[in-house]
Amino acid sequence: MKAQDVIEEQYREAVELLVEKVQKDPYILAAIVAGSFSYAQVWEKSDLDVELIGRDAIRPTQSFFSLVENGVNIHANVTPRNAFKQTIESAQQGSFMHSYFSHSTLLFSHDASIQEWYDKNASRTNIGERDKQFQLLNVIANTLPSLVYAEKQFYVNRDCLTCFLSLLNVVQGLARLEVLLNNEIPAREVIQPALRYNPDFFNRVYTDLINCEKTEAVIQDTLNAINAYLDARQFIFQPILAYLREQKTPRTNTELNADLGRSAHGKNDEDSEFDDESFDFVCQWLAWKGIIRQVAMPIKLTVKSQGSVEEPAYYYDGTVGASDASQDGPVGASVFAWVFLHARDSSQEHLQANIHAQIHQALDSLTDTLREDMYILAAVLTSNLAEDNVWEKTTPHLTLILRDGTKFKQEAYQLIEDGIPFRVQLHTRSDYRKLLEGTLQGSSLHSILAESRVLFSKDSLFSVGARSPRPYSVGDPSCLQVGERDKHSQLLNAAANVAAILAKAEKWLHLKHDIDYTFLYLTYAVRELARIEVLLHNETPRRKVIYQAVAHNPSFFNPVFTDLIDKPKDETLLRDALERIDAYLEDNLQTLFKPLLDFLEESGEERTITDIYTHFGSRQLAFELACEWLAQKEVIEQFSAPIRLTKDSQTSVEEPAYYFDANNPFL
Repeated sequence: MKAQDVIEEQYREAVELLVEKVQKDPYILAAIVAGSFSYAQVWEKSDLDVELIGRDAIRPTQSFFSLVENGVNIHANVTPRNAFKQTIESAQQGSFMHSYFSHSTLLFSHDASIQEWYDKNASRTNIGERDKQFQLLNVIANTLPSLVYAEKQFYVNRDCLTCFLSLLNVVQGLARLEVLLNNEIPAREVIQPALRYNPDFFNRVYTDLINCEKTEAVIQDTLNAINAYLDARQFIFQPILAYLREQKTPRTNTELNADLGRSAHGKNDEDSEFDDESFDFVCQWLAWKGIIRQVAMPIKLTVKSQGSVEEPAYYYDGTVGASDASQDGPVGASVFAWVFLHARDSSQEHLQANIHAQIHQALDSLTDTLREDMYILAAVLTSNLAEDNVWEKTTPHLTLILRDGTKFKQEAYQLIEDGIPFRVQLHTRSDYRKLLEGTLQGSSLHSILAESRVLFSKDSLFSVGARSPRPYSVGDPSCLQVGERDKHSQLLNAAANVAAILAKAEKWLHLKHDIDYTFLYLTYAVRELARIEVLLHNETPRRKVIYQAVAHNPSFFNPVFTDLIDKPKDETLLRDALERIDAYLEDNLQTLFKPLLDFLEESGEERTITDIYTHFGSRQLAFELACEWLAQKEVIEQFSAPIRLTKDSQTSVEEPAYYFDANNPFL
């Protein structure tokens, strides 16, 4: 391993060489470097992330480039000046894009306006109160589904392992909240600053949780702590509560998403970061908590539908929960009591039995209504509603297939039937057929489709047992076997992801000496490795793929994961786990990277990364990550080849090129 000062000098020289070249290109106006080079330490497996801003009339040969300088791989985006200006100015303060630029460095600029935009919008400390409120809401909207899933795994499935893994996702979301609440722009790794701001809470739900036995008492304590943390910060929901209070009458999900989506930036919907359904789950969660009230309002799914279904509508009268939703307002005792009393009651068997019957009655009623709509050809249930898999927060998911040419305003709706929430996704017949045709066997979507249930169909394509254009059908679990072509595509993607995650885990272990964060990345790697193991056995990975993988290969997954879960983590344990993972990739590399190695072998010569993208008809980052890992392992050789950034450029930069000798005696 190289000395750290030597590595940092190599990366500085790589940046200088790139700047020297692109500065000579009259069509490139500025360059920005982001990622670990800009705000943290680089190490020998780091990549550089670079933004190149060009003239408005620039004609780039492509928008994304894989480059190489001084042995350092560089990921570069080329963006016209106006598009860059729009991106950086529309980035909500505290958002990922704001974070990306705020942790970047402007390398050079030939245009004063770019320097001005950058200085104004890439501040690390300037977060306006309004943007902060909406960014907090955006973070919580992405965090609550993981929390509810963790609760379900614990209360309903009694699965502490899966609950723990989901809680790790929750904690990262809460860490983003904590950092934003302290007026700091969250970087990619947010738990470390969150620990500084709130050590008592994050040690309890993160550090202590990682390093102890995951008993029911421990998981229960973590869930209680998380719920109490959110209850104490009810002001996070201020934009929704203030909006509902002002309306004075119930507002539907559709109305709420439209109005708050626009106000997030004070711009048109298309400029907002929020999805059409961003607030649906948040409102449902607030209703479950009893903080806001839920009623039902009629809505038509298509423009010409004669009948209607019902979607949730909400109102807030301030009588439940905190009396004042301001940041300084106290938490209502009724909310905390609700959390405490329901923590265990929600998992009782009699409640599960009642809710199971209620859900199926509501499903039957909604199905009857949907069947009457002449524009709906079929309805497919994509959720598992078995008696041992539902509880009071279950939201069944449906896919509706519409006649071609049918006009509808939204692709997804939250509906409600007899008090039960349903999530529905709309597709036209031709679009759904394309979805089936484009779904790789072994993918998550393949698993969902194969295990779905057709509720009704007016079209033979979607009838129970009907064969789709792909070699599997909707609602046919027997079709969960994976064909060779799709398997190798899935394996390549998963292996590339593992290689990238493994590099980050090694960095946090060897360079930053953060045991807990190393383990966090290890959990991400193991989930991808589990997909690999299941695919190697020609099976489709399910949602709880780790259990499938452990059953197939306990001698590997126990020491790298299962045996580590309940132990205090130390450097020796984690180093051994990472070395085992690296060996696993090496032992299986001929299979994992087969499509790529076959292409390079058949070529018999150096092929650039552009050649690889062209051959496979895709610019998937997986190909680049796979090539980088294979080159590090000296399985393939890396060279460089000139490429021009624009069609009019007179100067060139270097992109990586690769050569594979299948007779390499070191393989």
